[in-house]
Amino acid sequence: MKYSDDFYMHKALLYAHKAFKKGEVPIGAVVVDEQGIVLASAANSMEKEGCQTGHAEIRAIKQATKKKKNWRLNDCWIYVTLEPCLMCYGLIRLSRLAGIVYAASSPLFGAFTNNRALSEAAEKEIIIQQGLKDAESIAILKMFFTHARKKEVDSESQKRFFGTNGTRITREKK
Repeated sequence: MKYSDDFYMHKALLYAHKAFKKGEVPIGAVVVDEQGIVLASAANSMEKEGCQTGHAEIRAIKQATKKKKNWRLNDCWIYVTLEPCLMCYGLIRLSRLAGIVYAASSPLFGAFTNNRALSEAAEKEIIIQQGLKDAESIAILKMFFTHARKKEVDSESQKRFFGTNGTRITREKK
């Protein structure tokens, strides 16, 4: 049974929340076949894996190819909470997916946002839909990076107060 794009993006957002809870950048991805059956769902795990190939899109595509027992994902779609980077877009194209639906644009690493030529070429090869549930995706990304910056600031404050080895720094009065 085929569900709405909203349904699949909601599922991708659930995986973004899972990534958030694990301290990963909150990005989720879902791969769906031509009948609307979810083949794979994944959350970002770059920090855990210690490698860029921990992107949600890559993990979901790997799972989907295993499930189909075929590297070609013809007529399948990927739903992702953030615009794919160049690396993930390359894998999406090589995997022969029919379409991409992404929530938020990525001005920093997005394959299409900063690359007009690629964006125009991509639209001739694959169906691209953007902006579905972008407010929800942006909200969780902002929450994550606000929290990460606060932890970073707290960590820097502790280093100034305690030093790098954890012992308290005291200043003698003159």
